[in-house]
Amino acid sequence: MKRYSRLLLIPALALCTSAFAQLTGTITVQRNFSVPPNAGAWSDVNASCPAGYVALSGGLDNLSSTNLEITASAPTFGGSVLLAQADGVRAAPDGWYASVINHSNGNRVVMVTAICAPVSGVVASVGSIAVTASGGAGAGTGTVAVLCPNGQVAIGGGVDVSRPEAMKMISSSPYFGGANPYLADRTPGPNPAGTGWAGVTSNQGQVAGTLKVAAICAAITGVTTLVSSPVSIAPGQEDGVALICPGGSIATGGGLDSADLHALIATISTPVYNGYAYPADRESGDYPAPAGWFADAFSHAAAGNRSLTVGLVCVPVAAAPAGTVVIVYEFYNTNLKHYFRTSSAAEGIGIDNGAAGPGWVRTGDNFTAYTPGIAAPGSDVCRFYTFGANSHFYTAFADECAGLKSPSSGWVYEGLSFRIQLPSVSNCPVDTVPVYRLYNDRFAFNDSNHRFTTIFANVGALQAQGWQYEGIAFCALNYSGG
Repeated sequence: MKRYSRLLLIPALALCTSAFAQLTGTITVQRNFSVPPNAGAWSDVNASCPAGYVALSGGLDNLSSTNLEITASAPTFGGSVLLAQADGVRAAPDGWYASVINHSNGNRVVMVTAICAPVSGVVASVGSIAVTASGGAGAGTGTVAVLCPNGQVAIGGGVDVSRPEAMKMISSSPYFGGANPYLADRTPGPNPAGTGWAGVTSNQGQVAGTLKVAAICAAITGVTTLVSSPVSIAPGQEDGVALICPGGSIATGGGLDSADLHALIATISTPVYNGYAYPADRESGDYPAPAGWFADAFSHAAAGNRSLTVGLVCVPVAAAPAGTVVIVYEFYNTNLKHYFRTSSAAEGIGIDNGAAGPGWVRTGDNFTAYTPGIAAPGSDVCRFYTFGANSHFYTAFADECAGLKSPSSGWVYEGLSFRIQLPSVSNCPVDTVPVYRLYNDRFAFNDSNHRFTTIFANVGALQAQGWQYEGIAFCALNYSGG
């Protein structure tokens, strides 16, 4: 399916200093599942947070939006689904699950995620409504908006239904109360934190059912909800939009909404990683905190376009004024079998357009670092290039940088790339992301190349191909690079 990265450009946000200790250690737990053809039925998929963590939100991604429909995307509580919970305020969830219908003739892989944090003070506010069956007037409609307790805001939320074979998810999104309470009513751009969560289902079956909605709530300051411009979707087509939090923030939740209560059925609603990297591009594993949200819907309208609105909940975790952090993007050359990193978005776009030659593709293994030369923790990273092996190398060690600058080294100094913290006794500081270094051991073939990866599963995979593991090279920032 198509991927969209319509970046919502926003000004630097004024962050409250007291907010920065919030949600330290947030991770994204991703689990991938193969869903068989099941039209007329459904499949449930789930991801659980580690012990001591609570679920802030979660979602579902896939690469088959024309074939798949989401009927539920909701928190779990000790393995028990949202539908089984009583209405009212209860303790925080510890996992996430989704119900999905596969209308294709073959298996399709889906990716369910849970955004997990080792924090206290998070609660779930739960509400429900009976939904009529489909009849002569069309499909039954259910809409529920649940509010957070006083003094708390919505950082995530989800919806569940009693008949997932027939009740399709139309909306799962922040709710604001007052004038223009629903996401589709809001002005595009930065909005206040939601006061609750709203859900809409279209019951296309012949049996009545129940819609249950949960708002995940906490007393957190500085929360912002980013709202997309409406996306116009033609009948028989799917489309969506991705939003990214500003630098220094993490994504804790997100969703989609439409003014049409039946036409636009959700196919994807998922957190995304730094640099618009999607769960669909990764294997099962535990990853850093997400940086944004992507949602997609398929239009079943008989005629006329329908509008989809996407929302993203951002929580500040660090002071990161504009220009102080960068995203370090990774590329792989399918011809050379080499990896390359750049902290320049412009250089990355040039590579996409062929400026560095053929064969380069983005891996999605991106991380956040400081801009070089600023007063921030860590060391500046020197970037070098060698013509012989047609390869780049990066080091944050001053002596290694000085040695490679020697004319006899065979390396060309290309400047400072980024600034980043270094490991201490092979460990990274709390709430940073280890960046592992590997070497392909092909010096004898004039083909040396290093890879710097945040995904530990890549270490074993490359070792099996003959690469040498050289330990943790850097400790990246666990938040959005903007």
